[in-house]
Amino acid sequence: MVSSEATPTAVRARILETAQRRFFREGYARVTMDELARELGMSKKTLYQHFPTKAALAAAVMERFRAQVAENLGRIFENRTLSLPERLARAFAEAARHLRQLEKPFLEDLARFLPDVWAETERFRAETIARFLGGVLREGQAAGFIRTDMSVDVMLRSFQAVAERLVTPTALIELPYSLPEMIHLMIRLLFEGMLTDTARIDFRQAIETIAAETDPPV
Repeated sequence: MVSSEATPTAVRARILETAQRRFFREGYARVTMDELARELGMSKKTLYQHFPTKAALAAAVMERFRAQVAENLGRIFENRTLSLPERLARAFAEAARHLRQLEKPFLEDLARFLPDVWAETERFRAETIARFLGGVLREGQAAGFIRTDMSVDVMLRSFQAVAERLVTPTALIELPYSLPEMIHLMIRLLFEGMLTDTARIDFRQAIETIAAETDPPV
């Protein structure tokens, strides 16, 4: 009987997990397939049987990462036991938690060496904003949490436009903020203005509560 740890699916998952950790922390260019094979305890031939090139491996890593983000955000937005402001706050905190894994060297390398992978990530960002945020904004308008003096389409386009300019490798190189910090600034800049006065208070309280839950003790 073949051990589940040795099945092609399990081996592929272990490769992706190791590559994701190394790529995200050190950058795509700084990590070699030789190093990955040694860390995984396998031959380069076995590694290349699963991923024919390092670029293919990086593309698969980002595909896995995007799927994880979408799954976790979907779980939060579908949780009707939470108020709408709390769902928003928790979704933004979850997005920041995932994005915190992406160090600047990897983002720089994505734009420089893997433009197709970065373009796919940008498409994912746009689709995710439209899918999750569009639905919750319409729900919020109906429930009185979101302002109704501007259309959901305008709010979505504003959010998309700011994300396209700020959540990029170039912006992260030029500005003194990490990716999670940039997301937080973007949310405070845009999203609080979409909320009604009452919902804005609830949203800020939820953000503070989540920060207290996740920040390590000093």
